[in-house]
Amino acid sequence: MKKISILLLITLITLTACKNDTQTLEWMSFEIPESVDTVSNSGAITVNGEVVNLSWEKLEVGDTLTDTVLDMRADYFDQVETTSLSDFPGLKLIETVPSLDTPVCTMQTKQLEFATSEFPEIDFIVISNDTPFALQRFCNANGIDNLTVVSDARTREFGTQNSLLLTDYSLLTRAIMIVDENNVIQYIEYANEVTSELDLMNALAFLKNITQ
Repeated sequence: MKKISILLLITLITLTACKNDTQTLEWMSFEIPESVDTVSNSGAITVNGEVVNLSWEKLEVGDTLTDTVLDMRADYFDQVETTSLSDFPGLKLIETVPSLDTPVCTMQTKQLEFATSEFPEIDFIVISNDTPFALQRFCNANGIDNLTVVSDARTREFGTQNSLLLTDYSLLTRAIMIVDENNVIQYIEYANEVTSELDLMNALAFLKNITQ
């Protein structure tokens, strides 16, 4: 039953959030706004309008992320290496996604790749439930060179311990956050509807304001 639910989630994301590359290409000349909108993380998390559960209560600004082992992208089983947030000192922008093999995740990951050029001193990290091998293929096929793209597929510990796991599907929810050198959250937005886009521009505006 759980396998069917996971397939259903991916299908729903594909059907309800299909985007073309035009929106991604617009980011090649994007301008980050000066002001930051207030983020509301109230309300339930839904998939296609149906309420789903998280592993814990939603994270808030001021909470500290639990550091867990994550798998780095690789071509083969014997090449998989591990990392963790403690390997990235300083401010970090982190996006969590169910799978990069969906239109919204693909588009927003490409957009973040463009955005890295504006913040060369900041680590941009994307965490998904894809295998390290799928991540490697995705990054090679889509020119992802400046993002750190890692997998929580093997243990699900990052999602579980940080209230970012959709327990109904055993997949990460869609969220974006900015954390400091101690992994304390400075900014966080959950996508209340998992198949919807995050407001990446607002997160980048926040990042710009605190790094100027």
